[in-house]
Amino acid sequence: MKNLSKIAGIALLSMTTCTWVSAQEKDNKGKNPDSVRPIDDSNIMWKQRLWRRMDLNEKQNQPFFSKGNEITKYLMEWVQSGVLQPYRNDSLKTKITKEDFIKNLVMENSGNDNALSDAEKAAGFGNETATGTTAGADDGWGDPKPKTPATGGTTPAKNDGFSNPVPTSTDVNNLYYAKQLSILEIREDAIFDKQRSRLYYDIQSITIIIPANMTTAGFDKNVGSFRYKDLDKLFRSNPNCVWYNEQNEAQHKNMADAFDLRLFHARLTKKGNSKDDDLDSIYGGSKQGLIQSQQLEYKLMEMEHNLWEY
Repeated sequence: MKNLSKIAGIALLSMTTCTWVSAQEKDNKGKNPDSVRPIDDSNIMWKQRLWRRMDLNEKQNQPFFSKGNEITKYLMEWVQSGVLQPYRNDSLKTKITKEDFIKNLVMENSGNDNALSDAEKAAGFGNETATGTTAGADDGWGDPKPKTPATGGTTPAKNDGFSNPVPTSTDVNNLYYAKQLSILEIREDAIFDKQRSRLYYDIQSITIIIPANMTTAGFDKNVGSFRYKDLDKLFRSNPNCVWYNEQNEAQHKNMADAFDLRLFHARLTKKGNSKDDDLDSIYGGSKQGLIQSQQLEYKLMEMEHNLWEY
């Protein structure tokens, strides 16, 4: 009897251990680690990866961009203070340092505002020494040019302690202001949960974009991406991260709640596809891309409505 009791005890212990291990494996491997509220893979009946472009200057998005409480302001401050990890892109695979993130925020040509244009160089400006003007002589503007040493280099100016030092490329005065960073790109998953019979939008990442009209090349520039799961925690821990309600100032909301309630407008720009093309490229132009973006929104709503009728 004693032996049978021991065997039964060992079997019961083994069953308990196996159940606990299987539960741990399911929790770790069966859910998306980047989701704020992960859905078990076994409950996902359908999923579509979506990208959205959120213009913070649009009227519906301005509550995220109120004066002194810009969402981009908080993102920049959190990275500089070291509490938020930036990534190179929205795949969230490659981390970047705080220094690299700040370099991406430096205004283009901010340290070279006095550089001559091509037309000015063609007119002969900047070649005074080469055309025969003697170093140290009056160049016609009232001040003699500084003499150069025998080696041909220019004598560096000494700092007397009162003049401002030359700003470096990462000087805070050369960075874009939070109000200038008016574009966010949202990557999310549209998931139909068969257990709860409804469609969920699971935000994965948010990317800060410098608008094309703010860059010399005329293209949008990616500053850095952030895991939305990290942002959700920071938004909720900071009472100053307010979605400003202009209609009822007694009902301001936290930015995390505003994202959960979908109180923003962000146009669909891309859905998951094998070529990784955006809608403009797929349909041959921005106009057709805009039309198809709206059509895709309608299809998502119609699919949720009709999914259980078949």
